[in-house]
Amino acid sequence: MRPSYFLTAGVAALCLMVWGAISPASGQGRGQGFRPCPYSPYVCPVAHTCKPFDFSGKVAQVLTESLEDGMHPGMAIVVDTKTQGRVHVHLGPVWYLERQEFEIKPGDEVGIKGMCDKKNEKMDVIAYELTHGDYVLHLRDSQGRPNWEAWRKR
Repeated sequence: MRPSYFLTAGVAALCLMVWGAISPASGQGRGQGFRPCPYSPYVCPVAHTCKPFDFSGKVAQVLTESLEDGMHPGMAIVVDTKTQGRVHVHLGPVWYLERQEFEIKPGDEVGIKGMCDKKNEKMDVIAYELTHGDYVLHLRDSQGRPNWEAWRKR
């Protein structure tokens, strides 16, 4: 072998090592999931009408819905309560609920904690916690941040 071959290979290896040390992509990056949290705590769209919701009732209907275009399908239930009548309860994305191994069907007795908004005699609830028998499904924290967010600002 010629000495110029070893010299060229050595210079190339040195350049790669130096470039790797200064390249931001090769260092310890922020990793997957590090981004500013796009979620802000639930803010009632109509001032002074949102109230805490803590009731129980019987599930009348299980729905799949999308709140906006481009969103993952979400799951909601319609619950018959004794004092509030029929209540529409938003739970969360279907993919998240499927991973919780939590099954709910019409006729089940459930307890719901969350935040409600009553408009036009129709009550909408965003559930923080759903209780079915001995099982408690935690969906959001006390400030309304969903548990399915990968990273939350604390």
